Amino acid sequence: MRNKQSGAFTIELAFVLLFTSALLAFTGDIAFQLLNRVNLDRVNFSLVNILKERTRFFDGNLIVTSTDVDDLDVLAARLLGYAQTSETAPYGMRVEWLVNDRYSSINKGIGGGTPCSAGDSLKDRTSLVPHSSADKHFPLYQVTLCLNTDSWFNQFWGDDTSHYIHSSSVMPGR
Repeated sequence: MRNKQSGAFTIELAFVLLFTSALLAFTGDIAFQLLNRVNLDRVNFSLVNILKERTRFFDGNLIVTSTDVDDLDVLAARLLGYAQTSETAPYGMRVEWLVNDRYSSINKGIGGGTPCSAGDSLKDRTSLVPHSSADKHFPLYQVTLCLNTDSWFNQFWGDDTSHYIHSSSVMPGR
């Protein structure tokens, strides 16, 4: 009987090694994606905190300008570890604000092209704007960062589609 099973071990070993390799690639990919997500969350929270302090840092001007977004883009590039801004780096930024019940946004696309899609936009969320006891409406700011990353697991199976990680932070102004 033993001479009839000469190749069974090799075939079973090949299946086990393939399964183990796929499992390791999947867990490595998940760890890499979580690391990128945590990094995006950290940078995102820092940027929205700068925006919420507009009375202190921007001479009380509550409206965000394209120059302000360009400055935030340079800061985001440095915090994410890129020497350049989103014009050439694999991340994009979307800055939204609600001031006096008026919505506006500025989008800096990934590599100057693909914009960050805001699935949780402030556009229809005026009910989130905090009010003071004197019925003063506070401004509301949101920063969304998206990062174009490679998926090791997708490459393992031969799929080379782009993978985007999104992170948003919302903060009321002062």
